Amino acid sequence: MKLRSATGRRRARGKRGPVELCDTLSALSLGVPAYVERPPIPYRHWERAVGTRIAGKARPWRLERGVLHVRVVSSVWSSELQLLSLDILAQLGGVGIKIESLRFSVGPVEALGPPPPPERYAPRPVPLPGDIVRAAERIEDDELRAAVSHAASVWLGALAPPRPPRR
Repeated sequence: MKLRSATGRRRARGKRGPVELCDTLSALSLGVPAYVERPPIPYRHWERAVGTRIAGKARPWRLERGVLHVRVVSSVWSSELQLLSLDILAQLGGVGIKIESLRFSVGPVEALGPPPPPERYAPRPVPLPGDIVRAAERIEDDELRAAVSHAASVWLGALAPPRPPRR
């Protein structure tokens, strides 16, 4: 059985790989809700063509008669990308997307991808409670006692609520 996407492309059943939400809903004959916007080109192709930094500031949102309309976060980015448009067209052509020209407009650009990882901090050692100090004193080897005490102190420091980062 072949599944047909909203764009008319066929996809073999059981084929692995990412599937667009629009394709899945269309294949199930559920229709695509109005709030599900489908970019004119896959985001991974756009990111490969322009790089991660630019992809975070500009998104393709419409393709009409060979003109790719790109929404950017500011007029500065619009001007910069206009200067780079020939390079972007060449990169898009390199991934098999034939576009005649680019048109940039300022508008909202939603963040895609996973959220950034939380800020990491090195836990600071904290004073050990008396029962842990007494237990560590029973260790005969001085180096081992110091290492265990330090590890326990850092571990307890890591369990403490994080302090706000310094500015």
